Amino acid sequence: MNIPNEYIDIYNQYLKNINEVKKEVKYIQNIRRKAIKKGVYATEKEILNIESNEIDDNAELNSKKNIRKIYKFSNGDTYIGHIFENKMEGKGVYIFAEKEELNKEKQSDNEEDSMCYIGNFSNNMKDGKGEFTFREGDIYTGFFKDDRLDGIGQMIYSSGDEYIGNWKDGQKDGIGIYRWKNGWMYIGDFKSSKMEGSGTCYDNYGNVIYDGEWKNNLIHGKGIYIWDESKKYEGEFKHGKKHGQGTFYINGELVYQGTWKFDKPSIFNMSLDEIFSLKA
Repeated sequence: MNIPNEYIDIYNQYLKNINEVKKEVKYIQNIRRKAIKKGVYATEKEILNIESNEIDDNAELNSKKNIRKIYKFSNGDTYIGHIFENKMEGKGVYIFAEKEELNKEKQSDNEEDSMCYIGNFSNNMKDGKGEFTFREGDIYTGFFKDDRLDGIGQMIYSSGDEYIGNWKDGQKDGIGIYRWKNGWMYIGDFKSSKMEGSGTCYDNYGNVIYDGEWKNNLIHGKGIYIWDESKKYEGEFKHGKKHGQGTFYINGELVYQGTWKFDKPSIFNMSLDEIFSLKA
């Protein structure tokens, strides 16, 4: 990402967190390789105890020894890691079964999986540092809490878009940086995974296109919109349209100041086109 200078410190702090998570994921991947190499598989009885949540004395003893095993569940999923009191705890890997392969022999121990979580677990839930690869190909690297994306995280979308910033309860929430595949970028507030609050949009050359308020992924409130390098509107917006009081400039010269209605200047509650049509 080509980050504007005023946001470099924020971006570097985010990146520092992501790099810490990547180190943890790399460490857990090594644990996975060692477990596969040793070939220590959980028995059918151990699997049954976990799925039925029945405590077995021997299984309890093994869990206290922190023995990491490969658990192949009846639904086709695979877990590689530590089990304590029938719960996934600590560092591990969880591989989701491919839908079309549920009734076939699976190759779950391969390094590449379509849907997989590598990271920390607590009480059977993703919790702490980790990386989740979604079935559609999106990859999230960051922090989890109670099985949800929560904290600083980076999402690389299969479309080529990218987001790095704050998450809460599985949603983008707080200050974040979103870059589209074409190089355009938004830096600002997010709420419930939508651009909402204050934010700035840049084109792929780093030029400011819009700076101001947003709501529900649309320009909404007060702001400055610049286009064609020479044209600038400063004023009020509503649902993505210039609407309310605003001023329009060309090459720095004031052209129109007054009321706007759905992207067009409005005089006596009529657009200029409507006024001109009356004169004709």
